[in-house]
Amino acid sequence: MELRKVVEKLRRKGTVAEVREEKSRSFDLAFVEDRAYLIKLVGNADSLSQDSLESFRKCASVVGADPLVVSKKCKSHGGLTEGVVYQRYGVPVMSGETFLKYLDNHEVALADRGGVKVPMEHVKEAREALNMSRNLLAERLEVTPEMVRRYEEGQAEPGREMAEKMRGILGGSIVRKVSFKVEGSEKAFIGRAPFELAFRKEGETFLVSFKDHPQRVRNLKQVAEVLEAEAVVSKSKKLEDMGF
Repeated sequence: MELRKVVEKLRRKGTVAEVREEKSRSFDLAFVEDRAYLIKLVGNADSLSQDSLESFRKCASVVGADPLVVSKKCKSHGGLTEGVVYQRYGVPVMSGETFLKYLDNHEVALADRGGVKVPMEHVKEAREALNMSRNLLAERLEVTPEMVRRYEEGQAEPGREMAEKMRGILGGSIVRKVSFKVEGSEKAFIGRAPFELAFRKEGETFLVSFKDHPQRVRNLKQVAEVLEAEAVVSKSKKLEDMGF
């Protein structure tokens, strides 16, 4: 799917702010549906460096959003399979189709070094609700009781075929929705457009630009509105001069 079409579809699902006409920017979209997301749109996720993605994660943490990369391809993973979420330096990477499916609550799987896995939850509760022993479930799944225990305790996640078997026996409620939430409690971010500084104070988020050209101000205000943050344009880089 063309990246432009992804943006159009997101506009039908929630609120979108695009960062326009900025050559150097931290992200391309701020999007809010039931959660807030900062999104990078790229042709090839391999082009994103570790430093840029670590900065991106920090930015998302400060503004309370989930960071993700929507890409047309990623050669380092052998391509982007629809319905599968990959990782690049700790940031989720996926195709536009996969992100749209995720928003529609379709199952998505996670790619890791051991292959593609489907996150599970409440496996033990589902088994016990059916009065099924661990040994019987293991027999029906054609695995060992020890492997069933590991699934139940979250020590292992099944591949797609095994997940389908488990769903057929235990029901669909055992599939856990993937979370893109950033772990961390960053208080401030210094970076690139549409704001050079973001910080939290007394429960509020402030986005600050030290440039005041019209397009920058439009980008800043639109992103701040979507993220429910305060937009500040200041020529001074001292917080006390901004009234903080």
